Amino acid sequence: MWLLVPLLTTQFGCPLVSDLPDRFDVAISTAETREAAKDTGPASLAGASWRIFRKANPNETPTDPSSAPRGPYGGLLDGGLLERPPGGAQIFVVEFAADGPMTAVRENKFFLAEIYGTEVPVGADWTPTVLPLVSYRSASYGVQVGERFGLAVVVQVRLGFSFVGRAVLYAWGTGDADRLEGMFGYLLDFTGGLGEALLGARGDQYEFFAERAE
Repeated sequence: MWLLVPLLTTQFGCPLVSDLPDRFDVAISTAETREAAKDTGPASLAGASWRIFRKANPNETPTDPSSAPRGPYGGLLDGGLLERPPGGAQIFVVEFAADGPMTAVRENKFFLAEIYGTEVPVGADWTPTVLPLVSYRSASYGVQVGERFGLAVVVQVRLGFSFVGRAVLYAWGTGDADRLEGMFGYLLDFTGGLGEALLGARGDQYEFFAERAE
């Protein structure tokens, strides 16, 4: 429940929440981005549900915070504030509308389920969490470039009407009708929000694979 710390920190001049961006630069690799409109998703993922797993990598080395690189959406990839799922573990299930955008996260086990729940809507208006006065909203942004896809879900969190911070959950990779492989990551960014002084902007990134859910 680490998020309680910044929420209970009193600051003057509480920041207001800006609108979710109409367009967003979505990473399709470590070095490339493409601009995507709000409420979109990769064509190859549309109209389906996908089970997302962390890929087991026996050659993976622990993250060294002192030499952590910057992530594709800012912040340091220093392991973040959340525990990594074990290799081979299902992270969650994601659902996509027929016209492309992600619409829901199901069976969430690792991303603050004690606050946001196991069933998390994407693209909905402000949705309450289990914490008093804390709510969130999000939007899906996605692109398809040949066989490659890129996806980002931008999440805003507020306390009352004051901005707490944002998260970006993202993935890129390739695949076919039944399986995807690539990189999955997240950014927790409290810049300009109530948690900035304590938490800053940090994230994590690792290999994933996905299987089409029946």
